[in-house]
Amino acid sequence: MSKTPNPIRRHRRHALGLVGTFAGVLLVFSAFNTWINPLWVTPAPWTDPSFAEHRQVYSQIRTAKAGLARSLEWDVALLGSSRVAIGLDPDLPQWGDLHVVNLGLSGASITENSVMGEYAIEQQPGLKKIILGLDLTDLTSETDFARGAGFFDSPLSDRGSSFERELRYVVGFSSAEASYKTLKAKHNSTVPPPYTTKGHWAHHRSSKPVREILEKDSIPFALRYVRLRKIELELAPKKVKAFRKGLETYLRNGVETVVFIPPNHGAYLCVMPMEDDPDPFFMKDRRAIVDIVAEANAKFPNSPPVTVWDFNDFHPLNTEPIPEPGGKAMKYWVDGTHALESLGEVMLARINGWPLEDPDQANYGTIVTPETIDAREDEIRAGYERYRREQPEDIRFVKSVIRHYQATSDDPAGVE
Repeated sequence: MSKTPNPIRRHRRHALGLVGTFAGVLLVFSAFNTWINPLWVTPAPWTDPSFAEHRQVYSQIRTAKAGLARSLEWDVALLGSSRVAIGLDPDLPQWGDLHVVNLGLSGASITENSVMGEYAIEQQPGLKKIILGLDLTDLTSETDFARGAGFFDSPLSDRGSSFERELRYVVGFSSAEASYKTLKAKHNSTVPPPYTTKGHWAHHRSSKPVREILEKDSIPFALRYVRLRKIELELAPKKVKAFRKGLETYLRNGVETVVFIPPNHGAYLCVMPMEDDPDPFFMKDRRAIVDIVAEANAKFPNSPPVTVWDFNDFHPLNTEPIPEPGGKAMKYWVDGTHALESLGEVMLARINGWPLEDPDQANYGTIVTPETIDAREDEIRAGYERYRREQPEDIRFVKSVIRHYQATSDDPAGVE
């Protein structure tokens, strides 16, 4: 007489088989992701360092830059938006023996950058210096792209379970996908990755001529922004709080800190006074920056005081003539709002006291304080008038773009 199969035992074997298969898949993912460490957040003793220059920083920038902040030892951290990510090179020979990391985040506002600075200090007790780029209009705009940019999936976020996040980095499918792309990139090494191993966005940026970007993107953006600023122009409390909190963290920990205002090209800047912006030279932002910094310095008198450098004006380097269609690439500019490393090197030289032989470079930018801010407004206004007078071709180009946009656009007021 045959024995009747036990259904409970059969289901148990089936369940154990499924569990074993699932555990095996997780083990494979874990080994694969820690071997490659595609986002700098899953280092292990067996991680292969040859993958470093091929890692997929651009795919999850917030996670990968946080990984960089905690994976290696750094002396200097560069913080800010894409203007910092592109313009400030951590590999310049002038840095000498200092280990420098670029933690600039595309589309980031001061709310994210302050958290990144605090995270860097937490992960790097020996951090000596922070250089923070704070974009004009950041403190007077509520705009914050953190949610859509992956901030809350990164180690920077305090929402949810940090254990679950760290587990996801090790065994998650998105990490495995990034690992596969890293592996593929290594075997196609003729194509350089967008980001270097120190976080600098060095490749795969816009290849369009600056004139075209100004015409189709930068100037229309400025026009839409002026519309918004005419509706409301107030300091954003959340941004002010984040800026102040970050500064106080740096000062409390004795980290030398420099805040700088990144430049825009004069062709972009002149849209504001041409279109009767309520604050055409962004003095509300500037005054808020220097006042908040002064308050923070006064609160921590025994720490190295924070310095504010302002590079956003109509200086000759910011009014490099716009090439005609088909002309050569610009020396200092990617587009109307992003400077190249060539200009970033000048900014870093001014901030760090490195020598500059070119007189136009040697007087680029100025330190601003509450005591000098009114004189700074006069300088910027005079620079605008000089730009209008001495570079009429640029001015005619900007005016033609404005007229064309206003004649053909039916966009509602708003920033895309």
